[in-house]
Parts: sequence; structure tokens; C-alpha cells
Amino acid sequence: MIKAKTKQLKRALRVSSRVKDRSDLPRLIVKRSNQHLHAQIIDRSGKVLAAFSSTALPANLTNKSNKTNIAKEVGVKLADLAKKDNLTAAVLDRGEYRFHGRVKALVESLNEQGVKV
Repeated sequence: MIKAKTKQLKRALRVSSRVKDRSDLPRLIVKRSNQHLHAQIIDRSGKVLAAFSSTALPANLTNKSNKTNIAKEVGVKLADLAKKDNLTAAVLDRGEYRFHGRVKALVESLNEQGVKV
């Protein structure tokens, strides 16, 4: 268990440090739990430009949908907030999570809405 957690933390540090060092674009930070998904767009100084969470979705949507569909809806809502702030591109900081499942669904829905990640 300790070895797996260590690998997870190393992956998170490696991915986040690469994203911070190499880009002038804002970062899209994704955090997920067993039930919820949180996404926020942060600029280089650490200011939150746009943020949305699955906890802010209506209860009737979250009870009837699976987690991947909820992630797509979070991406749509986050794209709407990003467009209001004239954000058209961001760099994905996936942290310790692999690019599949809910993380991939979130990014694909952002791309479909016009925010390039």
C-alpha cells in the first residue's frame, strides 16, 4: 500500500511540475473523489479564473446519471464559465490521475465547447 501511494505522489509531482514550468497558459486542475469531480482553471499567479464541481449540479441530474456523464456536464458548465472570462485555452494538470474515464470525459467536453485543453 505504501509503495502504491508513493508512486501516486511521485506521478502527481512529476505531472504538476512539468505543467507549471512549461506553459504560460492557465492550468486546468482536476480533482476527483469516489462520488464527485472538481475542476478549476488557475492562472500562473494562482488566481482561480473559473471553477465548477459536480456538487453544484442539480440533484435530479446526479442521481440519474453515471459518473462519466456527470463529468461531461461539469466540463460543459466549466466551459461556459471560462468563455465568460475570455479563456480559450488551458493546459491540463491531471495530477495523480491517468487520462481516462472521468478525466478524459471532462477534457473532451471542454474541447467540444471551444476551450482547447
